[in-house]
Amino acid sequence: MNLSFLHRYLPTLIVLCAILYLSLAPAPIPDADKLHLFKGADKVVHFCMYGGLILVFCFDLYRQDPFNKYRTQQTIIACISAILLGGGIELLQGYMGMGRSADWYDFAANSAGAITGLLCSHYLIRRWLRKVKK
Repeated sequence: MNLSFLHRYLPTLIVLCAILYLSLAPAPIPDADKLHLFKGADKVVHFCMYGGLILVFCFDLYRQDPFNKYRTQQTIIACISAILLGGGIELLQGYMGMGRSADWYDFAANSAGAITGLLCSHYLIRRWLRKVKK
């Protein structure tokens, strides 16, 4: 693997590894059952993880070349890939038999987060980069 690829996409790869660990480890957070959160809090976490993944990926793209004419296509492909990843992880959770279960509401939250991250990224990252360059 090319080291420049790792350097260019390191933040995205870190977020992706965190998502994979949190989604596939049997008990990624010890005593998480003892946390008293509101009903559906895990859906908010799924939404934020996948929204964050797309935001970080878009940041990596903008950081490399702010005038990339293919960026819109690349971000849409990344969003679709994140949605497919979320679906694949949910299927794996159902088949692993390690105390995890597939939940299609988690998949919906993953998808909504990825799409929201995509929609927000263009506005937020452009604005941030303009502020940094001044």
